[in-house]
Amino acid sequence: MLLGIFTIMYIMTLAMQIFVPYIVRETIVFGVTVPEQNVKHPALAIAKKRYAQIVGLFGAIILIIMFVFYWLLAPAESAQGILLLSCLFGMLAVSMVLYWLNHQKVMKLKMREQWGLNIKQVRAVDLTARSRDEILPWPFYVVPIGVTVFLIMFTLLHYEQIPNAVAVHWGPSGAADAWQEKTYFSAVSLPLVMLMMQCMMWGIADSLKRSAIRLSINHQQESLESELKTRKFMSWNIALVSYSLTGLFTILQLSNIYPSMAEGKKLLPLFIAFLVLILGSVLVYAWKKRQLRLNYKDNVVSEVMDIDEDRYWKGGLIYMNRQDPSVFVEKRFGVGWTMNFANPRGYIVIGLPLLILLLVSIFSL
Repeated sequence: MLLGIFTIMYIMTLAMQIFVPYIVRETIVFGVTVPEQNVKHPALAIAKKRYAQIVGLFGAIILIIMFVFYWLLAPAESAQGILLLSCLFGMLAVSMVLYWLNHQKVMKLKMREQWGLNIKQVRAVDLTARSRDEILPWPFYVVPIGVTVFLIMFTLLHYEQIPNAVAVHWGPSGAADAWQEKTYFSAVSLPLVMLMMQCMMWGIADSLKRSAIRLSINHQQESLESELKTRKFMSWNIALVSYSLTGLFTILQLSNIYPSMAEGKKLLPLFIAFLVLILGSVLVYAWKKRQLRLNYKDNVVSEVMDIDEDRYWKGGLIYMNRQDPSVFVEKRFGVGWTMNFANPRGYIVIGLPLLILLLVSIFSL
């Protein structure tokens, strides 16, 4: 069962890595800004194709190795988890190394051929865009917080009913494999973790709503529609993660109050459903992004191009721009959004909840 679940996760993740160059904006190639006039350069098409082929090949080899070691060694459940995660991270490491190598090649190609050197750079702005933004409003993210507050109160009211050992970790089989001595703090530590994660989801969604809507100067209307729909789908994904975590953690917390809920492998279907829901939502988002991707034609002639922001992207992955009020911006390589590390608000939205989560974890030991 564990191997089957992980194989599905592995294949879905591998597919995502293979098709990433064909999902992100065509004017962003391996984290490098490419003028619209050069997006059809043969070298770029070859680089994307080779990246996909090599990642696919190594991914398949690692998958075979994973099967061989899993069946021949037949390790214990804890060792199985280490083996499977090592294979997953190995595949991701291969894709990141290939990304970095291609990033350097495209940067050198851009400098050598002086792309965009004699083209005026312009930033397109639509003052009416905010009124059409369909990001989910804040009440969608407050409802899970209300559920968590109620769950904390419910736990405290049923404190005497909780066993002396409180489950704090669950293994791949769905059964608890780590416990803590019952105290008022350990009894509510899981809902507290859930509360911090929900607040972080709310903060991310609010920051996303405040982020800039980036338009293409030569395709303003098409890029506006793409941006608005992308932001809407992203907000749905954030809400889905928040509600899914709330459902998962609520049942886990109730299993501490009513231990019969977690007997045997009763919780395993819950973990499977959670993984399928989260990974499925990411794939749907990626598919939508591919559908909304702007299509550029050959031999484009234009006197202007979008602002080249390569100087703000470290390695094409880390965004640092003090002049940009946006807390989150769309990734240049991958699916989703990344933080503007030069904006202090991002450290409050992400860093503060993570710090509290760390403190909760330390004090619950």
